[in-house]
Amino acid sequence: MNSESGMARWFPSEWGSRRAWLESAHLAARVLRRDVAQAKPQQIRQAIELASRLNPGPWGGEFQERFEPNWQGAEVTWKEHKEGTVIWVHGGAFAFGSPRVYRAAAVHLARVTRCRIVLPRYRLAPDHVFPLAHNDVFLAIKSVIEERGPVVLIGDSAGGNLAMGALMKWMGERLPTGQIIGLGLLSPWCDLRVDAASIRNNMIAHSPFSHEDSMDYSKQYLAGHTPNDPLVSPLLHKSFSSWPNVYLEWSLDEFLAPDVQALHRRLVEDNVPVKMRTEPEAVHGWQLLPDFLPEARRSSENLGSWIRSRQELQLT
Repeated sequence: MNSESGMARWFPSEWGSRRAWLESAHLAARVLRRDVAQAKPQQIRQAIELASRLNPGPWGGEFQERFEPNWQGAEVTWKEHKEGTVIWVHGGAFAFGSPRVYRAAAVHLARVTRCRIVLPRYRLAPDHVFPLAHNDVFLAIKSVIEERGPVVLIGDSAGGNLAMGALMKWMGERLPTGQIIGLGLLSPWCDLRVDAASIRNNMIAHSPFSHEDSMDYSKQYLAGHTPNDPLVSPLLHKSFSSWPNVYLEWSLDEFLAPDVQALHRRLVEDNVPVKMRTEPEAVHGWQLLPDFLPEARRSSENLGSWIRSRQELQLT
């Protein structure tokens, strides 16, 4: 490849196009992270944690660490409002993220819903592998429900995977289904197989991650466990017919869109009440930045309204 063509791939052909600039930025991010810095999960995790401390969220939010016998994490409230309980399982490819990283987004959601937002902490790969994160999340959900009563359960990306796995286990153990009154899924990672539609399509133009990242992080967490297990690939779950109401949100051009669209079809086929919401263009995980992104603010408001309806709380 000559130098001119090599340079051309870094710059947008349409200089006035926002999307073209985003595509170039994401390409640069992938190359720098994987090929130049060769960043390990622990290094990326540390960088994300440090960056999150610069954005604690709007004034009026309270972030309280929780260290309970069966779970650890945090509880976020808005000006002491605690009209209901939401459990938010954070994402991060099973390798990144924490309650503190999600603090700002949780404060925004607490403000919109007037509910307490519980953020469980779970052990991260590659140091801890399947089924440890699944077990941690399930124990946290069970403990919070025993303490607080019915909850709305939400999860984004890998957190959506863990939330769905926890619901499967909850129902498999025949625990009271009425205690989980809604399931919110934000761009859930629902298929960890190497032939998943997201891997085949590899929609990376508007994504800082590629099929290589997806395969690497899933292998790190699975550590030899089969990705054909519905607990880790919920898209393969036999039937969703008895699931609670679902809120399903994704961006039409994000990397995981093909898998989430397949999940939506499965839910509809099994007659699960689904509120579907999409963004035409948004980077995976955009919901974490409502202080900066208008699409994130739209997501927080729409998810918040749905949560209040599931909690049978008067809309604000």
